[in-house]
Amino acid sequence: MGQRILLLLEAFIIDILDKEAANRCSDHFLGMVFLFSGKSISTAVMLVKVIWIWGNFVIEQIIWYIADSRSREEDRVVIESVLQDIGLEATKSEDPEDLRLSISKVEPVLLLAELCEVGTWEGWDIISAVRAEGMILPVMVISGEQADSGTEAVSAFSAGGNEYMTKPLHTGEFKHRILNLLTLTGRRRNLNQILRVDGLMLDPSRRFVRRDGIELKMTPKEFDLLYYLAANQGMICSRIEILKEVWGYQFHADTNVVDVYIRHIRLKVDKGHRNKLIHTVRGTGYVMRAPEGGTTS
Repeated sequence: MGQRILLLLEAFIIDILDKEAANRCSDHFLGMVFLFSGKSISTAVMLVKVIWIWGNFVIEQIIWYIADSRSREEDRVVIESVLQDIGLEATKSEDPEDLRLSISKVEPVLLLAELCEVGTWEGWDIISAVRAEGMILPVMVISGEQADSGTEAVSAFSAGGNEYMTKPLHTGEFKHRILNLLTLTGRRRNLNQILRVDGLMLDPSRRFVRRDGIELKMTPKEFDLLYYLAANQGMICSRIEILKEVWGYQFHADTNVVDVYIRHIRLKVDKGHRNKLIHTVRGTGYVMRAPEGGTTS
């Protein structure tokens, strides 16, 4: 009875609430529900409420520190559109103490520091402290139009920044600077390579999936898992490896979150196709294989 209700809750999030917000929260919801699948139903219901409150939470987050409250709307639009395009969610912070708390809660893959035209940013001491504790936290600094770019850049790099841009921001340059920074610091897998396995195509720059010419809608975490399998096509991927590489966290060994996601992906990728791409390796994990004679790249 309990497992049946949990499955109904899962269906409620994925199938009935198939909207943008539901897609953003369903990935983390499933991880939590199936992590706690041995708990009571009241626990599962509580988790649903928590996810609705924190519906924007995903595994790969950045902190967007806004010291310049007068930032132009055009620049905000560029930042928000690029972050959405490459699958990152931002937790906004506006003062050093809030920044400290956000870093400890979110464990971000990047800090985007939008600084004032003048004055010294107090956040560098916080960055130095978390790095001293062994946390990898790349920092991209964005300064105002009126700033002396040469002087500001030197100050930013000396204080611990890894990347620097001045306003106005240009979408293409901003996007690729973020991707390059995340790749160089090892905080994100290469998102630039389009993968093809037989008739399946994955374009990570647009988070776009197509099989045999038909677009397949994926939640962010479904895409990440499918991309991981495609990037390792022909290789057996254990559940533990998938949890570590795709989720980035050490889930409890007994969780079946990977199996749940594989089931949903198969319905989208393999259902109705004679040649199946995703295969189960009993007792080990999963492997993506092109059919004999199929093409891969």
